[in-house]
Amino acid sequence: MEIIDAHCHFLSYNYFRLLTRQRPDYKDVDSFIIERSQACGFTVPPTDPVRLADHWIIEMDRYNVSRAVVISSMPGDGSSVAEAVRVYPDRFIGMATVNPFLAVSEELIEHKAREWGFRGIILYPSMHRFSASSERLYPIYRLARRYHLAVYVHFGHLRIPPRKWWNLPDLYDPHYCDPHDLHQVAADFPSVNFIVPSFGAGMLHSLLRLAVQCPNIYLDTSSSNSWILDQSEFESLQEVFERSLEIFGPARIIFGTDSGTFPRGWRNDVFQQQLDILNSIGLSSRAIEAIMAQNARHVFGLDRDIPTYMV
Repeated sequence: MEIIDAHCHFLSYNYFRLLTRQRPDYKDVDSFIIERSQACGFTVPPTDPVRLADHWIIEMDRYNVSRAVVISSMPGDGSSVAEAVRVYPDRFIGMATVNPFLAVSEELIEHKAREWGFRGIILYPSMHRFSASSERLYPIYRLARRYHLAVYVHFGHLRIPPRKWWNLPDLYDPHYCDPHDLHQVAADFPSVNFIVPSFGAGMLHSLLRLAVQCPNIYLDTSSSNSWILDQSEFESLQEVFERSLEIFGPARIIFGTDSGTFPRGWRNDVFQQQLDILNSIGLSSRAIEAIMAQNARHVFGLDRDIPTYMV
């Protein structure tokens, strides 16, 4: 069975440098990164993103993962992911974090699509404090339509472990966490595939209502889905899968792990847990294969070796 992980974070050395510069009290960036890694139990990534890509390829080969969506987890670190995609274009799928309030956001999206071959963008409404349905976002959606980009929109609870490790404040505004905010956008851009990570991260009920109305809404299964512990509507991940399958069907659910750092590496425990659930509820092998890889192939256009907009 092919495995495509549709949600991994490429936490490069530059990412941690950018994170460190958000602290007003740091002295030496490199020393601070080393100190935090020792205190929080993660391995400092190589300064060269190609070497980090090498580590991920070894890890993916270990678990027979054919491809992975790698997210540049902060605006300003797209070049790190671009290097990984450049060296391993048949293994990595580039995804860029976009802050719509940055004046150059649209130019950056176009550059990443045309020059770097990225196949999607990810938006964080609650972190950057915007409505997904705002007119401010419509030029971004038009670019996604033009360049055949998948659009991740992270709703619900937002936990960013590196910010906690760095003792930075959480960036989460609950006013912008409801997936239903995407309804008009999905209707206005029916050819764009929108993906909501982590079963809506605590907003599954709203996401299910949205999915009934909008066939271009997908969900990904990434993370340990600890949001289940914070609510009472869904008692287990198996129940979450069962209810999601009722509404989305197996053709609009995409497997992901939310992997990001070493030494943990690729989250095989997440894969095994989800595979066990899919088998236990009696899903056919064809449906499981769709969730684990084939749906991602469709959404990201992986059967196109070179995107049609690139010369």
